[in-house]
Amino acid sequence: MKKYLTITIAAGLAFVLVGFMAYQSRRITMLESTVEETYLSALRQSAEEAAALTLALEKAQLTTDAAHTVLLLHHIGQTAGSVQQHLAALPVSPQLQPVLRFAGQLSARSEAWLEEVAATGRLADRTQLEQPLAVCSQLSSQLALAESAADLEKLTLAADLSQASAPRPLGLPQGEITQEEAIDIARSFVGDSRVEAIHAAPGTSGTLAAYGVTVQTADVQLNLEVTRQGGKVLWMMPETASFPITQSPHACQQAAVDFLALHGFGAVLPVHHQIYDGLYVASLVPVQQDVLLYPDLLRVQVRMDTAEVVGLEAHNYWLNHVPRSLPVPALSASAAQALVADHAQVENTRLCLIPHQDAEVLCYEITATHNGENYLIYIDAQSGREIELLKTITIENGFLTA
Repeated sequence: MKKYLTITIAAGLAFVLVGFMAYQSRRITMLESTVEETYLSALRQSAEEAAALTLALEKAQLTTDAAHTVLLLHHIGQTAGSVQQHLAALPVSPQLQPVLRFAGQLSARSEAWLEEVAATGRLADRTQLEQPLAVCSQLSSQLALAESAADLEKLTLAADLSQASAPRPLGLPQGEITQEEAIDIARSFVGDSRVEAIHAAPGTSGTLAAYGVTVQTADVQLNLEVTRQGGKVLWMMPETASFPITQSPHACQQAAVDFLALHGFGAVLPVHHQIYDGLYVASLVPVQQDVLLYPDLLRVQVRMDTAEVVGLEAHNYWLNHVPRSLPVPALSASAAQALVADHAQVENTRLCLIPHQDAEVLCYEITATHNGENYLIYIDAQSGREIELLKTITIENGFLTA
């Protein structure tokens, strides 16, 4: 009797186990389907927006009406930001980095164009729209052909507005390195104890030409680019993410600061962060004489299970970072604060250098609140002119500015 009872119980447990496994299998399949649908939705939206950008840039080249120009440029800036947001929701890919950078640059460039039209009533040199139009047209075609997130690996886009004027990378040392030297630099940057395998990968050309290097650590592959000039790590990113969250945001922020100090980036100040897929993404600004150098912005990715750095974006840093000859402000901090609207409450004021119309302007960054909302107001430290006004929007995993 006991024998049959044991068999019956075992059979029952097996039945339950099979049922549970089937349920888990269906659940995993549903989750995979949901993720894929999310990716496809972001891909379709990006394709539609890239086509809209192409059309708006075409129209902006032709219109001579100031009001219509303003509407088109505003649409271009908003849509470029939306493209950046939707593409950022797709799986991490080296091919996406120049596209994301281009979208951000186009959004910023459109703001400068808008200011020019507001000041003079027209856009003096419409030929500056030609390169963004060519890139958008190419991007629109490639996104329209992509049927899945995996197709983005085929993107071949030299999408960098900074190459239009071919700026000299100010932060890079002189001298060229070899691919073998790039591999050694990448090994040291990641940390020799973490490297299980390392080999060369495709690189990129352009203003910041770089060698590609792939590093395999214990549980994640890291992709890096090391500049041919000067041998500096341009970017690093994990092939996959989705880490469990066991470390605090404070610990991850400190890990980012310590990592940059270890690798010679100097004094930096964290300005904001986001959290996604178990990655703490810190935006940090180099500091000179207590002035924040926003043109040299760095981004660092820290995995939130071990607080190890697995990502870096240093394009702006190597393009711009040199000691500045900073002017003495003509306005005091209190004088700048007095220029803020009376019904706003000033919370904090600090000096910073910001990019503005292809130049750098020393400003007071004033943090202010109004009706429970937070704002950043940038006042020219020489003229007292308001250069920029941004609203900071708190989201689930960080905050955005708009």
